[in-house]
Amino acid sequence: MRTCLRFVRAHLTTVWTMLLCLSAAALWAADTNVTAQASQSTVYSMYDLIFNKGGIFMWPITAIGFVSVYLLVDGFLVTRKAKASPPDLVAKLKAALQAQNSDEVEKLCRDYRCMLTRIFGAGYSVRHRGHAAMEETIAEHGAREGMSVRARISYLNTISVVEPMLGLLGTVSGMIKAFANVATMGMGKTSELSNNISEALITTYGGLVVAIPVFAVYMHLRNKVNDLVVHVQDDVGDLVDIMRVQGK
Repeated sequence: MRTCLRFVRAHLTTVWTMLLCLSAAALWAADTNVTAQASQSTVYSMYDLIFNKGGIFMWPITAIGFVSVYLLVDGFLVTRKAKASPPDLVAKLKAALQAQNSDEVEKLCRDYRCMLTRIFGAGYSVRHRGHAAMEETIAEHGAREGMSVRARISYLNTISVVEPMLGLLGTVSGMIKAFANVATMGMGKTSELSNNISEALITTYGGLVVAIPVFAVYMHLRNKVNDLVVHVQDDVGDLVDIMRVQGK
């Protein structure tokens, strides 16, 4: 039981994200089932919802949705600890430092470009200026690398804000069309009025369908970035400790 609780605390954001996505999927399935039972004669395909019923604002909502899929995959890839600080590379750097083989250390930092080598390599290049200068350089490049990764995943946060706004814009557009039709044709043309209101609701629905999971994953990735930076800093600290012991 305690092991399970420790696992949940350690991966709280991951568990929360999974539960949120599962809840959204369950609600969507329930909503689809109710809609299908309520009106078997009116079933719209995804193509109809995007290009026919949703209006012009569904086009950018859909396009940004596809972009968000790429950014989500990229976010999970860029926050992998094995990519930022490969264990085999750390082992090679430690062996080279212990052997006091500076040429090998510089070659490893030059050939294997990752967050670890960019941070440690920058500090190692100024080692002749003393430990204080080296640690200051490492801290500066560490902050820069963290900002770079956070900037890459920040686009997900932007999407989670822009998508509902586009949906709201589509809602306003659909309601304007609805009231314009009422003003010109009266309430007798209910089919045209229903189409306009449907367009307004579809855009809102589309924007939220994209924004909610994107925001949930963004929060998860943001925490992963913090863990990643700490992990890389620990590895860099181990390398610096080897140099300190050797008096380099």
